[in-house]
Amino acid sequence: MISSTQTLPEGYIRIVEINLAKKKGLAVLLNIIGLFISIVTFVLSLSFTNWFIPGQFLNAYVFRADLVTISWLLVLIILVIISLMVHEFIHSFFFWFFTRSKPVYAVHLAYAYAAAPGWYIPVRQYRIIGLAPLVLMDVVGLLMITLVPPNWLLILVILIAFNTGGSVGDMWIMWNTLRKSPECLVNDVGDGVTFFEAP
Repeated sequence: MISSTQTLPEGYIRIVEINLAKKKGLAVLLNIIGLFISIVTFVLSLSFTNWFIPGQFLNAYVFRADLVTISWLLVLIILVIISLMVHEFIHSFFFWFFTRSKPVYAVHLAYAYAAAPGWYIPVRQYRIIGLAPLVLMDVVGLLMITLVPPNWLLILVILIAFNTGGSVGDMWIMWNTLRKSPECLVNDVGDGVTFFEAP
């Protein structure tokens, strides 16, 4: 079985590159799709919450132009930032797990990333790296719906929706891995991902 390596094996050639820094239109399109996914996820999570905890969600919120509402908005903003950091930390943990090398981080206007630019990672491992934040954070979020007080439910649903919509870039890249052979290697430099295979 192929392992992560810093040296591209003999005979491997570049077959596809996805680079959001070069394709600004793709980055904008993914953000629009991500917004749509966030809205759909919000509605579905809201429906799940109302089904699982009938009545508590709708009775927990009264929005007014007061300090309490402003405080909740500040809490939400802080938690969104934290969730973004946790999302990238999960990516970086799995980069480290498969390479035993420290990943790199960056934040851009349209996206943030963790990456391992000096490594060629087997596509099966890369799928785990790519999907782990989406799966782990959403599952934990849905489980927490059963545990948190009613006045925290809306924030939790928003965080789940934000994480799912914010994973649109990961989902796009994972979609592009589906037609790749098991021997495919992936080089992730953050702004771009390149796939290599032996002809």
